Amino acid sequence: MELRHLRYFLAVAEERHFGRAATRLNISQPPLSQQIQRLETELQTPLFHRSTRHVELTPAGRVFLAEARAVIAQAEQAARSVQRANRGEVGQLVVGCALWADFLNGARIIRLFARRHPDVEVELRDLTAPEQVSALEDGSIHAGILRPPIPSDALTSERLFSESLVVAFPRGHRFADYQRVPWGALADQPYVLFSRRRAPAYQAVVARACRDAGVTLKVKYEVENPQSVLAVVAAGVGISLVPASLQRLKRPGITYRRLTPSGPALETVIAWHREREGPFVQAFVSVAREIARSRSFVA
Repeated sequence: MELRHLRYFLAVAEERHFGRAATRLNISQPPLSQQIQRLETELQTPLFHRSTRHVELTPAGRVFLAEARAVIAQAEQAARSVQRANRGEVGQLVVGCALWADFLNGARIIRLFARRHPDVEVELRDLTAPEQVSALEDGSIHAGILRPPIPSDALTSERLFSESLVVAFPRGHRFADYQRVPWGALADQPYVLFSRRRAPAYQAVVARACRDAGVTLKVKYEVENPQSVLAVVAAGVGISLVPASLQRLKRPGITYRRLTPSGPALETVIAWHREREGPFVQAFVSVAREIARSRSFVA
C-alpha cells in the first residue's frame, strides 16, 4: 500500500463518483478504478458499494476513511516539518559563547534568533575560545561567539563587533576624578584578574596593552567569571580592565572610565565549520550580521 493509493481512495470517498475523483486527481478513470480494486484486494474487503450513478462507502470503507485521512495528514505534516528543517526553521542549534567575549551582544543575537525561529531549540554552552574551536572542529557545537584568534583552517570566522577596554573601579575611588585614566595610574592598584584559563585571548590582549604602555599590573585576585570580577570590584578591594560593553550592566557600586591612550580594540567574531554550513547555522549567522550592522548593538 502506498500513499497514492490512500489519496485515490480519499478522492473517490469524498467525491462519491469515480469520474469526478479522476478529474480531481488529474488522471483517467480506468487506472483509478484499477488502483481502488487493487487496494480492496490487498485489504481483502470491499470499500465501496458501486452503482452506475455514484458510489457509497461500505462499513469497512467508513472505518478506512478515518484512518486514511489520519495517515495522509501525518505524512503531510512530516513533509512540512522536513521542509521547515531544511529552511532552518525547526531543530536544534548548539552555540558556544565565551562569557568574556562580548556576551551582551552575543545574548542579543541569541534572543533575536530564538524570536524569529521559535521551533529551533537553542542550546547555549559556556566555553572558552580554545574549547569552542575544538567543539566546532568535532561538530559538538554548530556556531561560536568568541574572541580571535581562530587557529583552525577548518573553520570560517567573521568579525562582528569591536570595543575598547575601560577601567572598572569602586565608588569613591580616586579614578572618579579623571575624565580618562592614564595607563600609568594602574600600576599601584590592586588588580582583579579574570581567569587566564577561562579567557586566554582576552588576557593576552590586556597583557599586550600593558606591556606596550610599560605597566605591570599588581594582580591581587584571580576569579573565574565576569560577575565575580564585578563583585570583587564593587566590594572596594580592587580595580579591573573590562570590555566597554560591561558598562551597560549598571552594577551598583562600580564606576567606569576610558583609558588614555585608548588602547587596543577587542574584537568579537562568529565562527562555524566551513563544511557544516547547514540552514540553522546560515540563519544564525544571518541574524548575527544583522545585529552587527545595526546601530543598537552594545559597544
